[in-house]
Amino acid sequence: MSVSTSSRIAAEAAAQELSWLKRWVVLGIVCVGVFMNTLDTGITDVLNPVFTAQFHLNLYVEYWIELSYAIPLIGMLLPAGHLGDRFGRKNVFLAGMILFGGGSGLLTLMPTFESMFVARVIEGVGAACISANGGVLAVSVFPWNQRGQVLGIIGTAVALGLKFGPVMGGLLYDNFGWRSAFLINVAIGITFVIIGANVVPASRRSPGRTFDVWGALLFVIAMGCLLVIINQAPTWGWSSPQTLILSGGVVVFGSAFFWVSRHVKDPTIDLSLYKSRNFTVAVAAAFISFLALTPINHLLPFYMEHVQGLHVSETGLVFITTTIAIAVTQPFSGRWADRIGSRPVASLGLLLEGLGLLTLAFIPLHMNPDWLVPELVVIGVGVGLFRSPNHRALFGAVPRDKMGQAGGYQHLPRQLGESIGETGVVTMFTAIVLASAALAGIHAVDPASQAVAAAPQPAPVPTAQAPPAGVARPPVVVGAYVPAAQAGQPVARGAGLPIISAAPGTTIDANTADDTIVDVPDDSAGDAKDSGLSQAVTSLPADVQMLGYRLMWGLAGLISLGGAAISWFGRESEEEVAASTPRRMAVRPAPQTG
Repeated sequence: MSVSTSSRIAAEAAAQELSWLKRWVVLGIVCVGVFMNTLDTGITDVLNPVFTAQFHLNLYVEYWIELSYAIPLIGMLLPAGHLGDRFGRKNVFLAGMILFGGGSGLLTLMPTFESMFVARVIEGVGAACISANGGVLAVSVFPWNQRGQVLGIIGTAVALGLKFGPVMGGLLYDNFGWRSAFLINVAIGITFVIIGANVVPASRRSPGRTFDVWGALLFVIAMGCLLVIINQAPTWGWSSPQTLILSGGVVVFGSAFFWVSRHVKDPTIDLSLYKSRNFTVAVAAAFISFLALTPINHLLPFYMEHVQGLHVSETGLVFITTTIAIAVTQPFSGRWADRIGSRPVASLGLLLEGLGLLTLAFIPLHMNPDWLVPELVVIGVGVGLFRSPNHRALFGAVPRDKMGQAGGYQHLPRQLGESIGETGVVTMFTAIVLASAALAGIHAVDPASQAVAAAPQPAPVPTAQAPPAGVARPPVVVGAYVPAAQAGQPVARGAGLPIISAAPGTTIDANTADDTIVDVPDDSAGDAKDSGLSQAVTSLPADVQMLGYRLMWGLAGLISLGGAAISWFGRESEEEVAASTPRRMAVRPAPQTG
């Protein structure tokens, strides 16, 4: 059931208690919090190769830099929202900023990978508290009929943080070292926690409610198992013992979570929210949108660099058009939704997103890269039109005392859609391209495998030891990863050849290299590794790869259009209709009691 009329009137009264200036200061603090969160994500992405070198990590251990942050972030989103409902959203939001800043501070002091792991977990918990409560906190201090505009401004802060993160991380690393890149979060955290403690009004608490500890714990464990499967199953194999055991964990802990949620008085995640058609449609549409965007986010850079021959910086300039379109459109789409309702605007956004993705399925093999800009702008405008109104509809579909959970659901579909989508895109694209190559009579071979096979093979040596003096080690091809079984050479701390930092395709004499094997990719190799695409795929002829690109983008467009149809059938709540007609809302009398 949606928010009652009396709840809406209470929310309006609470918003009127703050001056115009203080409302915007609160919104600014929330925007800084989410900007800091996404900024750190971009910084960490660009510094992952540096961490790998600093701590001598192999490919598999390096994944845990990301997972140590992603698991607590995704697992704690909904429990953190429940904590905000229970203890006050201001308190949980500011606690999140303290945890995030503190975790960043620990990263600057970490002497080992283990301490880095702990610091990233702390950051992840803090990010969950910020994400789950920030939007709710900002919406609560503005009038009801401005929530779309508020959520649009927050969305712009998120988009800008994601794009500025890699740039800022690279600049700080080049000039002051990698540790300096995280000090910015410490400074931001301290400054805005002090401001927020004095400016943000105290949030409503529900002291009579209990916190469902077991439900939260089971949810975090189930989500953790799922995320590890998503990230590692393509490497382990979908039928490997590790994947099967973790899949069993998802089923067992997930089932236990649902049982607990149905039998406790105040569940961490109130499953009854899904009885609301508006709520269910908003969550489903958000998941579909982010799922549909993964093929463009992960495959378009490869198309532009491997097929069109663009430099990484040129690819970034083309891609930034989408970010600009999203950042500019979101505040206006929110205001539009405040006037005419969320669903028409959100549905139009998904429609444009789908049409833009479909046009990519028909691009020629060779073309002027500038021709991609209109398609990317259409996709960006569609995304901007969809997100703010959809979030507005999500908040309008829950009771006021469960808004924290709505804040968690605001971000959970994104995290799950992107994680599941990335694995699905890599798996499907690889299968399509390799099948296309086989039909064309082309055998895909990893360049590194060829180089190693052609090199003289040394006598086997123990994994933890360097070869005896006088024994030559085979050369290593830069920017490529090969399983150790193919290489015929043992590798310390990982079953694969290292990716050495140098020009792609360069052959390095391993006899002159350090005995410690370090995984430090160059830019292009890092992109391939992070996206899971092997050089055996990206080194195939461009016309063979194009089938995979076109099919994946076409499928993404169809998925997005399906999301638009689902979004259109979402029914607006009574409160959203009232918010869309301010005059009627202003003169409506308060409900009579007794």
